[in-house]
Amino acid sequence: MRNWMLLALAATAGCVGVIGEPEGDSTGITTPESAALAEATLHRLTRPQIENAWRDLFGKPLAMPADLPADDVLYGFSSISAARSTISPVDAEKYEAATYHVLDQVFADPLRREALVGCPAAAVSDPCVESFVKAFATRAWRRPVAADEVAALLALGNKIAAELSDPVQGLKFLLAGVLQSPHFLFRVEVGEPSPDQYRYTGWEMASRLSFLLLDAPPDDELIAAAKSGALLTREGVRAHARRLLDDPRSRVALTRFFRDFMNIGGLDGLDKQPDKFPQITATLGVSMRIELERMFEENVFEREGDFRDLFTTRETYVNEDLARVYNIEGISGPDWVPIVLPDDGTRAGILTTPGFLALNAHKTQTSPTRRGRFIRLNLLCQDIPPPPPGVDTTLPEPDPTKPTTLRERLDQHRLDPACSGCHQKMDPIGFTLERYDSIGAYRDADENDLPIDSTSDIDGHAVDGPVDMAALIAALPEVGACVARRFYEHGGAHLAGGGEEANVEQVVAEFVGSNYTFKELVIALVTNDGYRYASPPAQDKEVTP
Repeated sequence: MRNWMLLALAATAGCVGVIGEPEGDSTGITTPESAALAEATLHRLTRPQIENAWRDLFGKPLAMPADLPADDVLYGFSSISAARSTISPVDAEKYEAATYHVLDQVFADPLRREALVGCPAAAVSDPCVESFVKAFATRAWRRPVAADEVAALLALGNKIAAELSDPVQGLKFLLAGVLQSPHFLFRVEVGEPSPDQYRYTGWEMASRLSFLLLDAPPDDELIAAAKSGALLTREGVRAHARRLLDDPRSRVALTRFFRDFMNIGGLDGLDKQPDKFPQITATLGVSMRIELERMFEENVFEREGDFRDLFTTRETYVNEDLARVYNIEGISGPDWVPIVLPDDGTRAGILTTPGFLALNAHKTQTSPTRRGRFIRLNLLCQDIPPPPPGVDTTLPEPDPTKPTTLRERLDQHRLDPACSGCHQKMDPIGFTLERYDSIGAYRDADENDLPIDSTSDIDGHAVDGPVDMAALIAALPEVGACVARRFYEHGGAHLAGGGEEANVEQVVAEFVGSNYTFKELVIALVTNDGYRYASPPAQDKEVTP
């Protein structure tokens, strides 16, 4: 009985995998050539977005299915992956099972079912049911539904009701059809023609705002604004974006951007060697991630401060897991405690947190190259070319009779002209962080008990250790520009091509003009033409499955 829906979904959704995945570095630094405005595209809802959409439609309590398709990451962001994803037959089966998992809960309780529909649903053909179906599909598909679409849904419900002699089951299968439709599983945002470009409709802008800022479907106020045309104006978009930023759900949605931006989702699977690091616990990686996320939330939502302060602040939150790494006594249990780190030159900001340091290190050893590479690529948006073909990238083996520091081995490695160009961009930054081991604990000597030199020269700037380096990075104009660019790409769910530079530069300028206030970066993005308009669709564009 259910298989017809699976087949319809698989046929409609397309091929398996990602469409036209560009070549280049997975960090997103290699950008494709593009028109001044990006093309409109379909966005598959992420797992949090689907779950929030179900809650919006059915209310609470609602137990979520465990086996929804996982969200992938492309060019650093799950949003970009979602804009290139299709639905495989296996994923279609998972969506089908998840849909009935949700509907079974709603339909198992006659009172809850009747409250949802607004009447007993004695027959699918009841005017009350027809009115409900139209309203439900409009909300689920986030756009007005046509009369023939409603008629097709009602015909399906009547057919199932007749076959099973049960109008309730007919309605249940009807709703399953709504929820397995590509119009629910994807954000269908294609725009409407205007001279030389496509303008996103009011309904599409409602979805673009709501899913960006809340990871959830549009609320009643956004729907009303979509109907009135208010979201076709920059002023209307700005007003509703500010309103949504006051919604507690915006913390979760925007923190998800920060999680992707800093790549800290990987901390949940932290893999270090327990016999080497006695501070290791089963929950340490998650605690590391949460610390960084709390620092972001504090900056953006509590202080509404300068984003660059994240690189220099000595204020953070720790629990017992992290207190052991920070070597702070008197903190026990899982509860989070606000602390101010001592002004002793050992730590300041997110680049000296255990989470950042552990993520950008090997299982047992540090990696100045990894740490420096992340900062160059992800925080400064500067390119680092891959090593030339055939070049041996392994470090020379240390002389067992003469212990050497990792810095000395890397200095030797950089003497090779084929290696020096890239490593000169990465290693000097990473050297300043050598006083932190593979889990981010502070040390004065390395594993060979040799003293650590954390001074460095970064692009002509003499730097005396990690705190000095963090202050230098915070002061570089590239940091603000990189954050703004990456948020532009996250929000638009595509890499910003060369033709989009005017739009990107406008967003950067407004971010800088706001004294780097992250909420104002959000406003700058959503009111930008690059977010409100799309280029006309390419004709005869080849799609690679």
